[in-house]
Amino acid sequence: MTTPESTPRMLTLDDIFAFDHVIDAQISPDGALVAYTVTRDYSEGDAHTPAASVWMANADGPASAARRFTYGPHGDSQPRWSPDGRWLAFLSDREKLDTPQVYVAPVAGGEARRLTDAKGGVASLAWSPDGKQIAYLAPDADTEEEERRKKDKDDAIHEDHEYKFTRLWAIAVDAGQDGAQPPARAITLPEYQVQLFAWFEDGWAIATSQTPKEDDVSFPWPLRIVREGDAAITLWEGDYAIMALSATPSGDALAWRHGGASAEKNADEVWVLRSGSQPRRVLSEYPGDLTWVGWQPDGAALYITAFTSTRATLSRLALHDGDSSAEGASEATPETLLANRAFYRGGMAEPWLSVSRDGRRIACALEDGAHPGEIWVGEPGGALHSVTSHNHHLQAVALGRQETIQWEAPDGLTIEGVLVYPVGYEEGRRYPLIVQAHGGPNGMWMDKFLMSWHDWAQWLAAHGYVVLAPNPRGSLGHGPTSTWSNQRRWGVGDFADFISGVDALVARGLADPDRLGIGGWSYGGYMTSWAIGHSDRFKAAVMGAGVTDLFSFISADIPSWLPREQMFATMYEDPDIYLRLSPISAVGAITTPTLIVHGAADERVRLGQGRELYHALRARHIPTEMVVYPREPHIFGEKLHQRDLLRRVADWFDRWLQPDAPQTSGE
Repeated sequence: MTTPESTPRMLTLDDIFAFDHVIDAQISPDGALVAYTVTRDYSEGDAHTPAASVWMANADGPASAARRFTYGPHGDSQPRWSPDGRWLAFLSDREKLDTPQVYVAPVAGGEARRLTDAKGGVASLAWSPDGKQIAYLAPDADTEEEERRKKDKDDAIHEDHEYKFTRLWAIAVDAGQDGAQPPARAITLPEYQVQLFAWFEDGWAIATSQTPKEDDVSFPWPLRIVREGDAAITLWEGDYAIMALSATPSGDALAWRHGGASAEKNADEVWVLRSGSQPRRVLSEYPGDLTWVGWQPDGAALYITAFTSTRATLSRLALHDGDSSAEGASEATPETLLANRAFYRGGMAEPWLSVSRDGRRIACALEDGAHPGEIWVGEPGGALHSVTSHNHHLQAVALGRQETIQWEAPDGLTIEGVLVYPVGYEEGRRYPLIVQAHGGPNGMWMDKFLMSWHDWAQWLAAHGYVVLAPNPRGSLGHGPTSTWSNQRRWGVGDFADFISGVDALVARGLADPDRLGIGGWSYGGYMTSWAIGHSDRFKAAVMGAGVTDLFSFISADIPSWLPREQMFATMYEDPDIYLRLSPISAVGAITTPTLIVHGAADERVRLGQGRELYHALRARHIPTEMVVYPREPHIFGEKLHQRDLLRRVADWFDRWLQPDAPQTSGE
């Protein structure tokens, strides 16, 4: 990122917290403009939603011509073009903090107009093909009686009752003759949770789950169609959740990703449904792990993104409609269009790329280990060019060189990971090594720009560390069989993969075997606590929001996930495996100084998980500290907490691995 004319300086916390995330590229129907979102990784003040703004870039560049479309300290996101390209709809919480509503603004210039008044805010939106209405997802609001009871603190919580379902709503875009906005209409009844939706035929196709709880990802999500005034009709139901759903611009066909695992089988498939036909599987047994599916505008092909190795690839799948059977006899091999950069996206409601109406241009956000995310535009299968230029402050910063490496596990399996060299690396010199374990367990490290409160690699590289971000067995990137290979084997196969990676870097003369550290978040925290209980090689550890006791993990907000997708038994059916695979069972062997960090409001991995390890280590007089962050859930959101966390991570490793290093000032 440095320029030849400048002297590179070291990365600071201020650099990290001035970083803009460029996401959600939306190309206009005519292919001339790209709307996108620029957001931060944190919130400030009383807001829970990070500040964000909508930007606009010319598809023909130059990158310096990109400009802000919306202004202010609030959160503006999810820009979506009207079918005629004259209007841009987006979400904004400008009128009430953390309560986004749908706004529309003329692209040619003018004030944005608020369309919705959803008490609980709006989650996602989509235009109907004729551009006359916008559909959106919004949770049911409290009734007047419920609001009164909460005000009086008569607010007992009845578990698994009184759900607030997210429903599908629609609203006309044009105001009435008197200028008044027509009221929103509820499209679905409060009988199930609408997770995803898309226009199909003359109604809305919806992917639904039984409850609003995230635990429902472990169960089948039916695909239904609902038309105003009629009961919903089930179109299709598989064995697992529907992880992506999209429609052609005309609404005459749907495509979705269906994936999951059980004790009997696993699946990662793409299905298609055309108007008047039967659902048909068009792709399975992909060598990577599918992430998103979208349509070529003419309906003749699909665009598919997938995790492959440490990158995200873009492919095009031509569709052959001669066979309408559900078994997909006409499955074809996708044509890879892009494989040399890492895609970046913002969330489930945001597509990985967009396509102009004539199909001649695509737009997406790309990044790699040396370049933060920018918006790129080009012809499908052709060269892409960047049309944005953000994060200029990083041009003066020295970064650690980054690459994907491979090594051999003890059983002969090839393992991959991302390696980040320390800033100022000198060939032939050994450096302290930090292993950062990813979450999941079915997560992965991508060869992308690893600099955030959660991605510590560049921050630690600035402090003189080699960082190995391993993708052990059970990680994404090599297809569902590999992804689900560590079920009932947590900490067994993947730990051996970690250690063999450490040995490979020691053998290369890069890592100092006497200065090894390990850390991670969520399942990465689990692997950290497992590692220090099964090896004395690590001299320092940072355990972030990690599971230590599988028995008490039943108290998480996903109680059925562990027995259904990972252990295939409950703790009372097979207590032995829950005991053997709980890191707390090996706490008597731990000698590693350990920093434990946890959010006080974490419902995914509850605070007690961290405290179990903390109290056990204190009782054994092992050097340990624990820091609890008020209000923080499993994923931290507050800026000052994120800054404090990064400072403590670096200081803890410096204390035990580089005792002569200066402590981080936090500036």
